[in-house]
Amino acid sequence: MDINDLTQNVKKVIGDLREKLSRRSTTERDRRAIIIGAAGLCLLVLYLIFQSFSSGTNRMEKRVSQLESELIRIEGLRSEYLQSKKRISELSSEIREEEEPLISVVERILLDENLERKNFSIKDVNLRISQSEDFYQEKSIDVELKNLSLKDLVDILYKIQNAPSFLKVSNLNINTKFDKSDSMTVKLRVSTFEFKEVG
Repeated sequence: MDINDLTQNVKKVIGDLREKLSRRSTTERDRRAIIIGAAGLCLLVLYLIFQSFSSGTNRMEKRVSQLESELIRIEGLRSEYLQSKKRISELSSEIREEEEPLISVVERILLDENLERKNFSIKDVNLRISQSEDFYQEKSIDVELKNLSLKDLVDILYKIQNAPSFLKVSNLNINTKFDKSDSMTVKLRVSTFEFKEVG
């Protein structure tokens, strides 16, 4: 019900009561009781109107505070997302600086260690996408080294692990001959990681 309609109805009721009072011969006590009742009725109507406005305002204030807290949380998530995106871009650019193929990088390391070409072979392994993470790809090659001494192996592993192109050695398998302990055959896998584009 509209407030104006309610006010009009209250005025009409008060007017009707005055008319009836003026027609009848009533005592002073009856008039006072009717006036007090009408005043109480007016106060009740005013209280109900105030209460409806007050409860509406309280609901709006609660909703505003909820929205403000959600906005603060979203701002925090946005900031975290932008920092992560920036860090991934930095790492991607660092990795992309070394544009030389993985096979060439490992071959250069082996040749720098004075390993003869006939004593090593490098085989490209199919591109593997990591199942546990969704923001990088892993590229791998398998390397076989023949007639290798322990000192040469340690030097090669050190150079691979400390290469600027972020290489990882895995699946290391060493075979030695019974009569030639300083002539090993070594198989290993060398991998590098490439970050996917962040959308």
